[in-house]
Amino acid sequence: MQGEKLDQKVAAATGLMNLSRSLRLVPPLPGGERRGEGGPSTLLPNHQTAAFANATSECSLDPRMFSLSPPEKRDVSAVVPSDPTFSPRRYPQKTSRHSLFGATVLVLTLLTSLGFVPSAARADDEPPKKALVLPKSPRAAAYMLGRLSNKELIETPRSEFVYVALLEREGIDRRYRFEALEGLVKIRNSDPVTELIKAVQDLDQKGEESEPVLRDLAAILLQHKPGDLDARRGDLEKLTGESQLPLSRQIGYGALATADGSALKTWQSVESAPAKLADLLLSIPLIHDAGLRSAFHPKIEPLLHKSEPVEVRRAAIAAIAAVPGHDTGTFQTLAELVKSGTERAAAVAALEQIPRKSWPKEQAEALTESLVTWLRTLPVDQRTEPAAVSAFQLTTELASLLPPEKARNAGRTLRSLGASVFVIHTIPEQMLYDRTLLVVEPGKPVEIILKNDDAMQHNLVVVAPGGLEEIGVAAEKMAPQPDAFLRFYVPDSPKVLFATKLLDPGQQVKLAFTAPTQPGDYPYLCTYPGHWRRMVGTLAVATDVEAYLASHAEAAQPKMTEWKLEDLAPDLARMGAGHDPGDGRQLFTKLACAQCHKLGAEGYAYGPDLSDVFKRYNNDRAEVLRQVLEPSLVIADRYRIYQFELQNGDELSGMIVKEDTDTATIQTGPSDALIQTLKKPEIKERKPQSSSMMPVGLLNALTKEQIFDLLAYLESGGDLSAHQHKQ
Repeated sequence: MQGEKLDQKVAAATGLMNLSRSLRLVPPLPGGERRGEGGPSTLLPNHQTAAFANATSECSLDPRMFSLSPPEKRDVSAVVPSDPTFSPRRYPQKTSRHSLFGATVLVLTLLTSLGFVPSAARADDEPPKKALVLPKSPRAAAYMLGRLSNKELIETPRSEFVYVALLEREGIDRRYRFEALEGLVKIRNSDPVTELIKAVQDLDQKGEESEPVLRDLAAILLQHKPGDLDARRGDLEKLTGESQLPLSRQIGYGALATADGSALKTWQSVESAPAKLADLLLSIPLIHDAGLRSAFHPKIEPLLHKSEPVEVRRAAIAAIAAVPGHDTGTFQTLAELVKSGTERAAAVAALEQIPRKSWPKEQAEALTESLVTWLRTLPVDQRTEPAAVSAFQLTTELASLLPPEKARNAGRTLRSLGASVFVIHTIPEQMLYDRTLLVVEPGKPVEIILKNDDAMQHNLVVVAPGGLEEIGVAAEKMAPQPDAFLRFYVPDSPKVLFATKLLDPGQQVKLAFTAPTQPGDYPYLCTYPGHWRRMVGTLAVATDVEAYLASHAEAAQPKMTEWKLEDLAPDLARMGAGHDPGDGRQLFTKLACAQCHKLGAEGYAYGPDLSDVFKRYNNDRAEVLRQVLEPSLVIADRYRIYQFELQNGDELSGMIVKEDTDTATIQTGPSDALIQTLKKPEIKERKPQSSSMMPVGLLNALTKEQIFDLLAYLESGGDLSAHQHKQ
């Protein structure tokens, strides 16, 4: 009976399909086109496609079947017929524009009515997981897979088509790209470099929208050994000569230079052709080998002083910022270009790429004044253009190097020019933002540039007033969820207003939004598990920014003291009198100590249990305090952090909690959900770290009395009853 109904449906569909073809309503499938997330996953089985060619009838459609609910959509998977002879073809991104929108509606309705898309009407009598067959045509398969969200694609059973989609889809985590690369190598009996070059060629045909993925693939390609790249020299040379996108050509040049292990050979081949030389220069920031990048310096530096060709000079300005070992001299050269108005936009962008620790403080004031003078000359409607925004960003960072009064004046001037651009750095090894107060006017545009200078991942999430603890706790509870990382540990809550992605070490991101119209204090925090209690700040929305800053001067410039043991030791003997372990308990939580340490009934045992810390150090307050001030002084083997590089390219940092001949179980953070077991063959390399996970400078924001309160709580072993009894 069911077979009869299916035959009737297939016959009915065929008539409708033939009719649509005769009316030219069925559009050609666009190669690689991908719609936004949330669209129905409408995949047509291949054996039913063949049936459509031979039957005719009519089809009545049930309007109840027009939609696919989110729970059903999550249950959709795809199965691809195995075809060892398959070789993917590349198609241009653009397709015919004469097709009518009605064709799409017709096909979607047809598939829904036939039962190829699950519907609520059949949810009760069908299994929750529906296997859908992809056609053998790479063009059709790419179209169908393109309709899946990233999450759905990741959950789709693996096949050649799926591997191609994972390798070339924007927004896919790199570990899935490595998985796809490995899968394609096995299926096609090829090698990783060949598959990466094919992917670059494929993406090149899709246009500029492919550049984010191209950059990701470039990082993978240029990490390969010179010999592996040299074996594909012919293909790499085709990339440099035949690609339509500049970035694709630059990837080719970067790979050739890496293959040569030298700057000389590739440079000599292009130095007489300005366009090719510009491509080579712009490939230098892509090169993985810092030593090779540095070797280009003698070639690049003279080009900064030559006005022609213009495109070569601009490319040289961009390239030299990526050359290590010459940061101070490069800063000085680029600063002179900015002050003279020579290629100002390119020079400003390059200066922002130089590590801030290399910026000469003595040059900050003159460069700040030059940039402010130029910004004042710009009409108001031009101050939001990219060149102006970059100048505002650089000037804001330079102002932070000025003496306090001059820094405040510079900030006041920048705000008067209509700019609310803030640059926030993460402080290495301290789990802190370097700015904890931002003040903006209601309803005005705001840009926050987050730069991750730390060795851990961080993000920045702005939440509604009063929502700090709720969102912080919710983020910690996300750790066991399988998609928490894909959601950047940002809870699904209306109290989350604005958020960045998770940044790897060395990355930066811009968060642009319109400030809330309601004045108030809006907290911002890092939602990576275990970070939110320390990595916090306030976005203050105030109608009078200057008045707010004047009344919150201490918050805007919090007092930080680089405490040393000798500063505190003389007063340790009197610590027992007048110091409150109850206040110390609050500091233990506020400083996020409880995230990683047990103390009595408080906290989580990620790091050493502190309940008997005084006993372990013979009740020596000075020695206990020394361990807090210098957390890397003594690291027990059980709590040493290891950096793991895996065979698939992933990197992990964590403690080894268990190890045997076959596996290593590691914990990457303060949660049971962050424990994972690695098979030994999966581990390419592991290195013990000399630094503790405990941040340095933990006590720098505290007063001496607060430090003694915290020490009193440690001395109590978490038992406050004795202190309360004395009171």
